[in-house]
Amino acid sequence: MYFSSYEGKYNIMDNLDEKSDPLILARDEVYNSEYVYVTVVLRGTLHIIIGGTELEVKANEYLAVTPCISVKVKDSRCLFFAFLTRSHIMSEIYERIGVQKYLHFHAFKFRHVHLPPEVIGTLYDCYKRIKAEHMRPEYPMKEMTLRAYQGCYIAKLFSYVKEDDIINHVKNSRQYQFFNNFISKLNEKHRQERSVQFYANELNITPKYLSAIVQNFTGLTASQVIDQYVIFAVKQTLYSNKANIKTISKDFNFPSQSFFGRYFKRITGMSPNEYIKQNNIKSINFVQN
Repeated sequence: MYFSSYEGKYNIMDNLDEKSDPLILARDEVYNSEYVYVTVVLRGTLHIIIGGTELEVKANEYLAVTPCISVKVKDSRCLFFAFLTRSHIMSEIYERIGVQKYLHFHAFKFRHVHLPPEVIGTLYDCYKRIKAEHMRPEYPMKEMTLRAYQGCYIAKLFSYVKEDDIINHVKNSRQYQFFNNFISKLNEKHRQERSVQFYANELNITPKYLSAIVQNFTGLTASQVIDQYVIFAVKQTLYSNKANIKTISKDFNFPSQSFFGRYFKRITGMSPNEYIKQNNIKSINFVQN
């Protein structure tokens, strides 16, 4: 399988050189905290479990997976191509091409869509441009070019997808409804509340039952999911460079800037300042004057 990564920001992979439907071996469950996955299957079937939901992604279908959700691959036979982009970069791409308004939130979600073969062919052409750029030697505007090609890919995707193309995996179980309501509340209240008790009260269930439900769908405790979602949102804000660390700590209702710094480092392994140096809109690979 071909794989390439540009600074850990833009990763691509495919098995397009295989002549038959190649075997993809099962992979252990991985918690995805950083990337937006976009996978297209050209032939065969990809068997995959996303956040506890088992899917069959078949020929002429694509699957988009957001951060803060677990991914597990089962033995499969399929021909595919995929790219993974750091979530803060993908959010900026969404905003630049004008599709941000169609996305309610960018975590704990996946989207499974069937598309006509000619549309899949268009996406494949876009992917080949992205791959060709990955393979070029380093040059000053390489990152901007990769971002532009991915923006083109996403723009075409949103242009072609219709409501009838979306494959619905909504579960009617009571636990799934609780989990979905929890994520919706978390999306709404994560800047003010980080207590499992608060979200359990909002759903009229016990904290123990909420944690059991969340564990079932994510493999994490409710407390861990809350922390991951808060950090996900903080990273988006740090990357955009629209507020300083002191302002962000207040906006996210931390008691102090130092407490926020310790919280961020405990979960990410780096301080907010260290994160900004590596992941900031100003750090894009521009030509230096």
